[in-house]
Amino acid sequence: MAGALALALLAGCTSGSDDGGTPTTGPALSTTGSGTTSAAPSSSAPPPLVLPDSCAAMLPLTELDAALGTGLPGSVSYVRGQPIPDIGRTDRITCGFGVVTGQDGAAQPALLEISLASYSDPAAAADRVVVTTADRQTAGDRVAAASVGELAAVALTGVSATTLVLAEGTLTYSLTLLRAVVPDEQTVDRLVAVAQAVRAQAATG
Repeated sequence: MAGALALALLAGCTSGSDDGGTPTTGPALSTTGSGTTSAAPSSSAPPPLVLPDSCAAMLPLTELDAALGTGLPGSVSYVRGQPIPDIGRTDRITCGFGVVTGQDGAAQPALLEISLASYSDPAAAADRVVVTTADRQTAGDRVAAASVGELAAVALTGVSATTLVLAEGTLTYSLTLLRAVVPDEQTVDRLVAVAQAVRAQAATG
């Protein structure tokens, strides 16, 4: 069933690019006849998700190594993106694991990159998966259905890396693993395991 849902996303591709919205407030307070205040019912959406403020908060290295099945050399990078109202994005963080310095002294692409992005509503988050899938398929990546627990996901495999994308409510996950970090036949399974570990970490937070 998860695979069918992921493939169904591919049929509804729309245009757009990923690189938002206005935060909503909690229930308003109303004054009762007794002079006390109580929370008035509100039909507004819940406030945007608060994304982790560090890579360690997203996923400790010990948990990452266990899910990936190997340790990564180098350092860890953390970047916080900006809201993009046009696509409904309210926040984004990107953690690069296994960042090493090349012979020219410049940092090389992370061996594993994990991005979490929050959106104004579930429809905007789901649309990002559709758009990303369409863009990568157009670029020549191989597309395959996957699942992370009960969630439908899409694996996008190119020449140098594989990316796993999925949406959960107003949140999207994008995990990219370079080739040769793990055997090719294990790549998708390892990305799924890392995604599950990130979700589990968020649940305990």
